[in-house]
Amino acid sequence: MIRVAVTGGIACGKSRVAMYLQSRGIVVCEADRLAHRALAAGGGAYRDVVNAFGSGILDEAGDIDRRKLGDIVFADSGRLAELNRLVHPTVKADIEDWLSDQEGRGCRLAVVVVPLLFEAGMERGWDAVICVGCSPAVQQARLAERGFDEKACRRRVAAQMALTEKTKRSDFEVWNDGSVEQLEERVDDVLRSIQERQ
Repeated sequence: MIRVAVTGGIACGKSRVAMYLQSRGIVVCEADRLAHRALAAGGGAYRDVVNAFGSGILDEAGDIDRRKLGDIVFADSGRLAELNRLVHPTVKADIEDWLSDQEGRGCRLAVVVVPLLFEAGMERGWDAVICVGCSPAVQQARLAERGFDEKACRRRVAAQMALTEKTKRSDFEVWNDGSVEQLEERVDDVLRSIQERQ
């Protein structure tokens, strides 16, 4: 089975790439969803995160309010590292379980979207790594559309490895400043290249 990781900067279009791959019948797992599951009540990291960050991050229902948690960790790199240390092991294990399951089903190609692939030390074991990127202006505009002010945008971008470094460490780059059609064409080109290398 061909194992492909998709990474890139925040608001660069990784989820859009995932949606397109799924529309083509390719199985896709998103690490962010696994992280959300790990943070849900009863999830693998829930208790440790609440113990580390306090009940102030909980909403009225007792669930972790990710916006509150984000405000804390994106203002303090030490707290962000602490959160990642608590969540990443569960996510890594879930990814491996998912990949093993897909291989057991006879899947020929499986894609995992891992925004923090390099930051989490998860870059090994892939047949190809694709980095999705866009210009800083487009990135800021997309984050603003999500309701983040300029300061919050800067913090979230600064919390990740520089896009230039992610691109350098990846096998392929997909630039996403243009139309959806241009993005899909580039993804198709990259998929062909990956399959031809095997």
